[in-house]
Amino acid sequence: MKKTLERLEEQQLVIRAQSGDGLAFRQLVESYDRRLWYFVRRMLDDEQRVADVLQEVWLNVFRSLYRLGSPAAFRVWVYRIAHDRAISELRRTGREIPAEALGDHDLPAADSSDADMAEERAELVHKGLSQLAIEHRRVLTLLYLEQMSIQEISEVLGCNPGTVKSRLHYARKALADWLREQNL
Repeated sequence: MKKTLERLEEQQLVIRAQSGDGLAFRQLVESYDRRLWYFVRRMLDDEQRVADVLQEVWLNVFRSLYRLGSPAAFRVWVYRIAHDRAISELRRTGREIPAEALGDHDLPAADSSDADMAEERAELVHKGLSQLAIEHRRVLTLLYLEQMSIQEISEVLGCNPGTVKSRLHYARKALADWLREQNL
């Protein structure tokens, strides 16, 4: 119920932003900016490149939001723009550099021993993600952190759902193997 309400509120923000409401657009940016940062950071090697890509993403969204036919499609649409822009940046540089481990600002805060243990585990998983191939990082990030469906992921990545399922299978295996190598 909560997710449904959040989606409806988001659709209202999209409709308002499409009709020129700057505050609604700002709320959409605030809602997605950190999550898109994390997604793009899984593909690019440094924070300045991520910042540049996100600036271009938001400019593109601002310029073309009025053409988005379905406000319910906003989430997949904005991730598709971010994905395509990050891939363009990788092609422009002519190489793929694995993302390094995240800094503390990207990890949840902890205030108890259980939370400390969870934070250590989360940090290790983030580090493990950075060791995976880019296609594996993308599908795991979209599935687990953005809670997208297989169909939504296929739309973001521009591939068929079977390919997404295959990548998920191999990504989970690769991450599990890496964690096992770390003695977990």
